[in-house]
Amino acid sequence: MATVCELCHQPIRSAAARARRIGSRCWRKLRPDQRAAIRAEPFRIRAILARPAPATDGQLPLDDQEPTNA
Repeated sequence: MATVCELCHQPIRSAAARARRIGSRCWRKLRPDQRAAIRAEPFRIRAILARPAPATDGQLPLDDQEPTNA
């Protein structure tokens, strides 16, 4: 029996994807915090994905320096 992605149910071929139980296409769609949590506990995928996103104001952090125009 082939291993399938927990999210899209497509076959998984790579060893890394089989270890985390999520295919590459679905893996790229996850936030970095979700990826870290799934790497730590690959058997709790549904619980990890059910967590709400962290609350932010949607603004990207700005650098302290102004960009220079040359």
